[in-house]
Amino acid sequence: MATPNKISESLPPPDGAAATPPAWDEDDPLLPFDQLVSHLADYDKQLVDPATGQALTVEQLQVDMPIELRVTVEDDGSVSLNGAPPTQRTETTILPVFHQMKLRIVREDYS
Repeated sequence: MATPNKISESLPPPDGAAATPPAWDEDDPLLPFDQLVSHLADYDKQLVDPATGQALTVEQLQVDMPIELRVTVEDDGSVSLNGAPPTQRTETTILPVFHQMKLRIVREDYS
């Protein structure tokens, strides 16, 4: 079974009916999972010092971090997966469940 190379925002409901992607709430700190990964993967691939002409090229980036996840099943059967770094800094009686996420980004070489 091949590993998918893209993360889809939402999966179709089991009955095959068309589903609208879940709306993102500005007050909710948990992003749709594809947006979380996109934000983590958005970095400058090359930094150049204009004064010296020296360049730093990032060939690989690895992120290993705790995340808070929430899976929601809508009335129409569509499923959304949201996540973010831990949203609570203070330990309380009821803490959300934290998961460990490891993301490895490797630059493609077209030579």
